[in-house]
Amino acid sequence: MVSVNSSPRRNRRFVAAALAAVAIAVPAACSSPAGDGDRATTTTAAPASTEPADTSAPTESPGSTSPLTVAPTSPADTGGTPSPTAPTPTDVAGPATGEPVRIAAMYPDLTVLASLGFAEDAGDLAGIWEVFADDANQRGGIAGRPIELVPVSFDLLVEGDAYRACLTATQDLNAFIVLGMAGMYGDPVVCVAEQNETLLIGTDGFPAEFYERAAGRLFSMTPSKETTQLAIAQAFADELAAAPFAVLSSLDTGGDNDAVQATLLPALRAAGLEPAMTIVLDSDSEVAAGQIPLEVRALRDAGVATIVSTTNFVASAAFAQALDAAGVDLTWVGSDAAGFASNLFASQIAPAQLDGALATTFTTLGWEEGGLPELPYATECRQRAADLLGRDVPTQGVDTFSALVVCSLTDLLVAAGQAVDGELTTESMSSALQSVTDFPLATWGPAGFAAGRFEAARAARTVTWSADCECWSARGDFEPLG
Repeated sequence: MVSVNSSPRRNRRFVAAALAAVAIAVPAACSSPAGDGDRATTTTAAPASTEPADTSAPTESPGSTSPLTVAPTSPADTGGTPSPTAPTPTDVAGPATGEPVRIAAMYPDLTVLASLGFAEDAGDLAGIWEVFADDANQRGGIAGRPIELVPVSFDLLVEGDAYRACLTATQDLNAFIVLGMAGMYGDPVVCVAEQNETLLIGTDGFPAEFYERAAGRLFSMTPSKETTQLAIAQAFADELAAAPFAVLSSLDTGGDNDAVQATLLPALRAAGLEPAMTIVLDSDSEVAAGQIPLEVRALRDAGVATIVSTTNFVASAAFAQALDAAGVDLTWVGSDAAGFASNLFASQIAPAQLDGALATTFTTLGWEEGGLPELPYATECRQRAADLLGRDVPTQGVDTFSALVVCSLTDLLVAAGQAVDGELTTESMSSALQSVTDFPLATWGPAGFAAGRFEAARAARTVTWSADCECWSARGDFEPLG
């Protein structure tokens, strides 16, 4: 396995400004383009499918007549927990042979953010990727060819570094597939899937238009930004109707505020839910630092009781700190949009400020605290990770979460590789991924792609945050949206 970490010298001025405003500018920092001449030198791939898009796809247009309903994505979308007998994709004739298939795993280096108190160190991601890639190769790799896994990290506090990592992955390494971990959105996504015409499988969802423009080269485990935002309105309409609420978003190229304006706000208003305020934080840290106190004062004057957050955890943390300092106590509501439903997000907000927060999630977050059983495939992945890493992998922890994500993604690659028809190309691999319609995933609920469907997760459940245990707890089982 090759390891690449070519981050440029950190921009100390940016770090200083970020600290002053509690790093509001993180969205801009990881999505700024590096230039215009970034076309791929690899073979151009045709769209993965010429069939019409599934009319029951999970993202509704802004003009939908049923704004709070996100329909299931296929007749098989029945919701609920996957069956304990769901097959684990490990019974592949191996080992893989022949010319390796290079896979670039793009992930954020959280070292600096962890040292500043804004994140937890994710541990040895490169080591986790290596053992699971080796395991996948023993089970056939991709279409019988071994996976050459290349980790490519990017620094969240260096402007344009995620875009630089895209160019490293697609042009310098000529990766066949890029796996995009948390923190990758906006311009770097366009850079991989559109400008450099490379398959991208991301853990987070993207704006709906990104999937359309990628022509079959963009997949995500979490649904689109529009779907995750609509999930808030669908799950918590009663709570939002009970008292004045505000919507918090930010200006960034990841499509946060675009989705709010085009999808979430019209859906809320169609349901008779009019926000008392819509707060849009500037992506410039210095501007946002002066903006936040004014917004907090206006929010208090408006008698707002609930705040719907769609922005990143660092921006929300800054806003929460300002609320806390002003003695304003609100109920926070969110979803997987911008990672709100996550332990990383919650760890950055004062426990008293977040206590009682509500969220919808497409992941298995909070299963143990909610008194629910661990998904069988998650148990299998943990046990396999323990064997491969030679150490205990408990049910909780950052290292465990990383292992389960990597396990899911490498098994997905193996399963899709078995379905490749003919020569392994970008087009044939895209079609193969779309044929994986029902797949067990360790960190997500019921999931699977389909022809014209590029978002895996298709059912959600609600979770709530408690300051007593400082944890999210799942409330009930997965239910299909709609």
